[in-house]
Amino acid sequence: MKKYDKIVRAGHAGIYAAPGVLGPLREAAKRAGMAWCDLDLAGAGDRGEFLTRCAEVFALPAHFGRNWDALRDSLIDFAAQQRPGTVVHWRRGAELARRSPESMVTALEIFQEAAMYGAGAGGCFVVIVDRDGAPGVDLAPLR
Repeated sequence: MKKYDKIVRAGHAGIYAAPGVLGPLREAAKRAGMAWCDLDLAGAGDRGEFLTRCAEVFALPAHFGRNWDALRDSLIDFAAQQRPGTVVHWRRGAELARRSPESMVTALEIFQEAAMYGAGAGGCFVVIVDRDGAPGVDLAPLR
């Protein structure tokens, strides 16, 4: 069994630093039947733009309130319903971190909460953040 197959099957829910090469992780997720969501934050420099991007990527309902509480509720529902799970690739978030660092921190807290809730519901919600995706935030590598 390959390294990422073990990680994916073990259900390592949470937020981690993305590996240098994503192909093996993406393939392991595919073999495990997990969804892969690219959260490309290029050009998202504030809370509103971030929430809009999340609504698109996670196909949030039309009634999504575009605020932190609504994102929290929606992501928890999303994470809890995903079987066997989802890998979220958080990338190109440097502009959000630079222009609205409080939004980046709040968003990461919400994603962490959703990951833990999803794990408790029997799924696996993993967020991998590119090196430039959350500058100044110390993230453990996915192991």
